Amino acid sequence: MRFSLPHDHGESPCLPTHHPRSRRALTPLCDADPLQQAEPPHLLGYLATVPDPRAPRGRRHPLIAILAMAAAAVLGGARSMTAIAEWAADAPQPVRVALGARRDSPDRCSVPSETTIRRTLGRLDADALAAAIGAWLANRDDQTRHRRAIAVDGKTLRGATDAHGRQVHLLAAMDHTTRAVLAPTPGRRRPRRGPRLPATA
Repeated sequence: MRFSLPHDHGESPCLPTHHPRSRRALTPLCDADPLQQAEPPHLLGYLATVPDPRAPRGRRHPLIAILAMAAAAVLGGARSMTAIAEWAADAPQPVRVALGARRDSPDRCSVPSETTIRRTLGRLDADALAAAIGAWLANRDDQTRHRRAIAVDGKTLRGATDAHGRQVHLLAAMDHTTRAVLAPTPGRRRPRRGPRLPATA
């Protein structure tokens, strides 16, 4: 599932300053990496804290879907309201589903128009949107800093055999930061693909 689409990467500023404050709240996303496949649930969780200024009657698209589409579009390179709407219109169905889009049928989700996106962003509580995006980005950066780098290596132990006379192969994982060996795992034969290691915290 790809969230980065080629839109509006020109030299124009990210979401020009004449836009309302709620639209400028998306600006911090301009310098962030595109949305990854596992991230939409976390992003939606933060965006769900933003209050919906619209009257309950007549809401066609969930607010969280409008905000998620706008955020994912900016993360993917959109730099204007038009580009955000184009990004949403071009988004494949799996991406629409992941971002909470309105489901019109079992196999089809619709996306908001440029007018809907523009009008909704213009009415939002700008501080609430900025706080939600800022908190998500901070959490994302924190997770990136604490992500473990693990090296995996394996070798055949010469002269060592198991009870059935087969050579013993050893696979080990090492934490790059602590240099600790995490999971030495014996195997009966050399695998064509790396075997699964025990889960580590």
